Amino acid sequence: MTPVPLRDVMDRDYVGVSESDDLRETVGVMCESDVDAAVVLRGGEPVGILTARRVLERVASKSVEGATVGDVMDDPPTTLRPEATLADAATALGRGDVGHVFVADGTGLLGLVGARDLTAVSRAVVDDVPVPDGASVESGPADDRARENGSGFSEQSVCEVCGGLAGSLTNVNGQLVCTDCQGV
Repeated sequence: MTPVPLRDVMDRDYVGVSESDDLRETVGVMCESDVDAAVVLRGGEPVGILTARRVLERVASKSVEGATVGDVMDDPPTTLRPEATLADAATALGRGDVGHVFVADGTGLLGLVGARDLTAVSRAVVDDVPVPDGASVESGPADDRARENGSGFSEQSVCEVCGGLAGSLTNVNGQLVCTDCQGV
């Protein structure tokens, strides 16, 4: 598979807000724009990110009355260059807790890539991959690895549904399950 550069998948149309903007009004703009994050800018320089998650945490713990974007925003997430790949973005997203990466070059911020974008693009790439006989994208191939490791001990794994040990697991809808739980 050819690596997909972020320049091909990044969202170039992002919502930009200021630290001093009213939080309630900013949430309204985010809802109208159907986005789950806004880039916090000081002039043209990104200084943070406001995510729906942080807004919900604020609502759950305190009043939003009189709150500003600066009261709730996170520091800027990892910034990657436009030639970085989906794999680079996935690695960066796995290290952080924001769910977005900025895409920038020497001239400034070019766009955002979020976990949802990564998932959508990855799914499109997977849909183009030929599936071997007897397997499907939904269930995946059976776990047919050898169970003896040569040391006299048998290798067993834990079923993700019942928690029991099994000598053979099958990938069903993204979970490794024993034969007893395959119909669950």
